[in-house]
Amino acid sequence: MFSWMYWTIPVAIAFGGIFVMIAGMTIWGHYRTPVLRKGFLRIVTDRGDRLYIALVIFALLMVLSFAFSIPSALVSAGVAASVSAVVLKWG
Repeated sequence: MFSWMYWTIPVAIAFGGIFVMIAGMTIWGHYRTPVLRKGFLRIVTDRGDRLYIALVIFALLMVLSFAFSIPSALVSAGVAASVSAVVLKWG
C-alpha cells in the first residue's frame, strides 16, 4: 500500500508529525471553536489557517536552506521551526 514512496525514518516522522498536528487541530476545534483574529500577518486567520501558513513557511525555508547549501540541516530545521512557531502564536 505504501510502496509508492521510499519511506525513511525522517520522512515517516515528518508525515506522522503533520498527521498528529492536523488530528490535534481537529479535536481541539471540536471542543473549542476557533476565533478569527488579525495578527502581524495583516489578514484575518484562525488556528487552522495559521497552521497551514506555518507548514508552508517551514517547507519553504527548508527548501531554501538546501538550495543555498547550508551545511547543517538541524540548524535550518531549528530556524524554520522557530519561525513557524512565531507564525502559529502571533500570526
